[in-house]
Amino acid sequence: MTSEFEDELISLDARLERAQRAAEGLINALKQVRRAARTGNVSEIVRGLDGLNARLADAQSAARDLSGVWRFDASAYMADGRFLADIQSSAAEQKLEMFERNGRIYCFPLLVRIEANQSAVRIGRKIERKIRPSELVRLLAKAQKRPQRFRETAFLELIWRAYRRLVGPEWNGTDPGRVVALIDIHDTLTLLPGSDYPQEEFARDLLLLDRRPDLRTRGGDRFEFPHGTTTKGIKPLIVYDEQGSERVYYGIRFVQGG
Repeated sequence: MTSEFEDELISLDARLERAQRAAEGLINALKQVRRAARTGNVSEIVRGLDGLNARLADAQSAARDLSGVWRFDASAYMADGRFLADIQSSAAEQKLEMFERNGRIYCFPLLVRIEANQSAVRIGRKIERKIRPSELVRLLAKAQKRPQRFRETAFLELIWRAYRRLVGPEWNGTDPGRVVALIDIHDTLTLLPGSDYPQEEFARDLLLLDRRPDLRTRGGDRFEFPHGTTTKGIKPLIVYDEQGSERVYYGIRFVQGG
């Protein structure tokens, strides 16, 4: 079953196809007359010119048929929940795992946000204006299969530098460092005006890092994401994995070697 938006696009495409055929008929007729003119084939010139009026009338009729044909309010469609329902339906048909949590669409490791006022979606930091649900889902499925370009080692070093600034000189680097709230790490990384690194993306990157427990900093320190009493009172960062399962991160600390 197609959606209202898909039906509107199908109807528009049919009218555009008719207009394209009419335009191509006019162009082909003009080409035939030009060929006749180049060779001096008078009978073909006369016959061709006589037929141009009919071709032109068809093209003009098709063009008039397109005037004002698109009145669909895409912004309202994307803002009132219909668009989300349609892409979820398309995702189910194409067997693409997709979850919506707190206004964010998770298509791991892709994060999608609906930008209704722009009639677009934001995939990560990129604006995508191809919003036909079936087409968008195909695009997401294709992007999901590409090799990830996330560099866990560089990300770990970035967190390490922010961590060292926050713990200050009190940590000698030998004992396990104190737990620092990851929300504070994120705030440090986004201090500059215009920084575009939403908490949801940061949490997604933490999950990807968490899957590499073997990684070490350049100095050989390993990282830990503690839970329990050491994280009491720390605001959590939440992310959802491929199955839609919730993963919660509170703080981080570093331990020398090991």
